[in-house]
Amino acid sequence: MKTKKKIVIGVSALFFFIVAISLLPTSRKTIKTEHFTFIFSDKTDSQKVIEISKHIESNYLRIARNLRTSPSKNIEINIHANRWNYIKATKDFGASGNIVGPSKIHYIEKSLSESKQIAVHEFTHTVVLNLLINRESQPFNSKMFDQRFSSFPVWLWEAISVYESEQFIDPNHLEDLRKGKYPSIDELDTRYKGQKSYAYGYTLIEFILSKYGVEKLIELIENYGNLNKTLDITKEQFSKDWYVFVQKKYLK
Repeated sequence: MKTKKKIVIGVSALFFFIVAISLLPTSRKTIKTEHFTFIFSDKTDSQKVIEISKHIESNYLRIARNLRTSPSKNIEINIHANRWNYIKATKDFGASGNIVGPSKIHYIEKSLSESKQIAVHEFTHTVVLNLLINRESQPFNSKMFDQRFSSFPVWLWEAISVYESEQFIDPNHLEDLRKGKYPSIDELDTRYKGQKSYAYGYTLIEFILSKYGVEKLIELIENYGNLNKTLDITKEQFSKDWYVFVQKKYLK
């Protein structure tokens, strides 16, 4: 019993030591570019952040043109060295990245290639948010906007960012599609069960652009994903048409 008690005390002490260390303030570095301010741990390789900054700057005007709106002129990007630091900063226990309004981004540091994609993915979220804010009537009512924005569909929100950050997943690698099954919009419109919108998002936007064009995509965003109002189509028919597009272009 005494041995077990000592083990419990030892484990508890180690736990509280780790927590105490994690709560200590860490030194941060800053790198500024034309449109972004990167804030990151002094343990993160500065050259890696410079490579990320070059990549996202090269996408700034492209995504602005694609989404027909003006992004924020200076966006703060906080790169966290680990999940605990990310959680402390954002209170977000599930995701690896998120935005705080149209001018602030947080994400967990990954490999260079993955960090580049995440940075562009989250930046795209800020551009979409800016698009919606810019379309609001004036004077701007933040409370009313927040209520309206809470209804923006998950599938469209994530699909746009997946597409613009080129997080393409080959449909041949998705078992459901190979078996002739495809998710409904309602299935995609949830963050439950692996967030399917990440897996299917690229081809969803590719399909919309191919069949309806970019102006209709922008209109769909402005209409908060209302397919009936924007494209004169039901959610069920939209899913079927998207699957046919995927079959013809990708499935072998």
